[in-house]
Amino acid sequence: MSTVSLRSRLRLSLSVAALLALGCDDDPTDMPLGPVPMMPPEQASEPLTPGSPAPAPGALIQVSSTGQVGVLLDEIPTGIRERVAESMLAKEDAFWLTRAHRQLVLATYRLNFRPAFYDEGEAKRQLPLPPEEVWDITLDSPARREMVEGHDYVLVDYSLDTLIVTDSDSPAISEPALADVGGVWSEPFTFPIDPELLLQRTGYACMDEAEFPPNSVDSENVEFYYDQECEVEPSLTPSGCHYTQLPTESCQEALSLHVGKVDTAIDYERIAWDGALATPARVGVVTNPAGADLQVVGEELGVNRLIYRYIDENSCALAEQCVTGSGWRRLLMFNASEKNIGVKPLNIGDVDYFVDDPNNPTSNDNHHIYEFSACHNHYHFSHYAAFSYGDDPNLGSKRAFCLESVARYSNNESSPTWSPYNDCAYQGISEGWGDQYNAGIECQWLDVTTVDTSAGPVTRPLGFRSNPDGFLCEGDPMLDENQLPLWESTSFTTATGDTVDRPMCSFMSVWDGNNYAQLDVTLPVPGEAMLTEPCTRGQVGRLRNCGFALQPLLGSCAASTFSVSCSVPAGSAPQSLRICEASAVLGAGVACDTFDALALADIDDSTPLALELPCPAPRDAAEPGGLYAIYSAPSFGEDPGAEVTCTPVGALSAL
Repeated sequence: MSTVSLRSRLRLSLSVAALLALGCDDDPTDMPLGPVPMMPPEQASEPLTPGSPAPAPGALIQVSSTGQVGVLLDEIPTGIRERVAESMLAKEDAFWLTRAHRQLVLATYRLNFRPAFYDEGEAKRQLPLPPEEVWDITLDSPARREMVEGHDYVLVDYSLDTLIVTDSDSPAISEPALADVGGVWSEPFTFPIDPELLLQRTGYACMDEAEFPPNSVDSENVEFYYDQECEVEPSLTPSGCHYTQLPTESCQEALSLHVGKVDTAIDYERIAWDGALATPARVGVVTNPAGADLQVVGEELGVNRLIYRYIDENSCALAEQCVTGSGWRRLLMFNASEKNIGVKPLNIGDVDYFVDDPNNPTSNDNHHIYEFSACHNHYHFSHYAAFSYGDDPNLGSKRAFCLESVARYSNNESSPTWSPYNDCAYQGISEGWGDQYNAGIECQWLDVTTVDTSAGPVTRPLGFRSNPDGFLCEGDPMLDENQLPLWESTSFTTATGDTVDRPMCSFMSVWDGNNYAQLDVTLPVPGEAMLTEPCTRGQVGRLRNCGFALQPLLGSCAASTFSVSCSVPAGSAPQSLRICEASAVLGAGVACDTFDALALADIDDSTPLALELPCPAPRDAAEPGGLYAIYSAPSFGEDPGAEVTCTPVGALSAL
């Protein structure tokens, strides 16, 4: 396999591609032929030995790095830039530590899919950082004002020091240079000095979309796609870096031109085993000492956001029932992750995901546990997870994914630093690892358009149930004399009427007690969404997708372009203006992101701002176009907001 082909397959890990999973059963005569009854969420599995290491000595890898992180001031209006810089210079250490953390998570993609960045013969495997709770980040300098590649910055220097705890064999498999105590390795990185607003500033230049559906990247999930090696490509393809938009700059060029970059490395050194040193760095418990056990990572549900998206009648999202209708939809995006906290891998094995050999189907093919989707051109598996919002059955859905090891949640002797499950052709979750599906990926959402928030915000629990039908073996697989899975019939059928078989398993006791999590999530009134939520990471400037307020009236236009004159009251701090399309059906603005805005500008109280804009075109019979909404925010988030008034110029009207 060529290096390009290998990278294409490795990048599938978070794809919306749907697939099967190997499941099991206590007693094949007792397993129901339909969905498996779930234990109540409160009956969680109790860890047998919380945080305890495996009996044999493990391995320790010291991880360190130095870096530079800052706040880019280029987009701040010149009239207040000095004041904003002074405010940044006075920030407490916690602000800078959070920003350094945000920069370091950009290493996620390269470290979790590391084999794709090297030639096949170099024997490289995953080499992830340990869980973030054991990172020790320290500041090495006070904040200072400095120009970097022509960009105006307030920045600091920092250091990372942390420790990987794993089994004795893993380091050599992940990186041959770490086979022995004293072995060292440096993994090269180029980071944007300001890790915020990366997509807004550089577009898709640094976003690796290979094998992802178009439009899966957004401003909040860039760490899942950041690839410093992306180059300019001749066309959009599902196997290259770019599939949504075609940049004209490489990642390195875009960083230099629009942000400013820092070259650094993450350094690894294998040190002698020391149990006392390992103890404070251990993360994770073991709930099944004899097999696999999946646990929903409930805190991941806290990563959620509401967006508006127009779904046309030919959309794969509509064809695959990811939405309940076409037109403008309100979509609640959220992270969904599960981890294996047993001591054995949850193995699925070979899957002909790419339909490479239709004349030689795998065991999973023969038992119909996944079906081919002509729209997405891959297979779908409907038994991975079930999501819900409140108790309305119309707000629930199943989702299907390629199940892989893409995040190392545990940091102990039972958790290897690498996993064989790193593409959709060979699936499973290694012990101590998990699979992550980040908010933003196509269909990683619930369509909440029908939830009426016209009278005020609505709060309901967002629920995630893993393995709802028992197709994943949380225990010991039942095998025949050739060590192949045994199968049983179920009441599930394919679209063509074929019976779906379930792999058999001897489930651990209360196997599903930790397979459910929920979190209360509030949906705002029409016109509000992620754009109108508070900024939580110190984002500044007009490009941010947070901290804006919806102005009260919609506007209308009739010509292909129209003009407005906008102003703020005397004495107001500069305000950032964003004009978005509005929906006639929803009767509200669609809270657009940076790329979909009709206009982005900063306004001060010195003179009105004249703008010429494209009038929103018709979408369909119910959405005739011609409506827009105004959103505004202080250009510097610490300043007070002010009402922005936009007056149409010419034969226009305000609604």
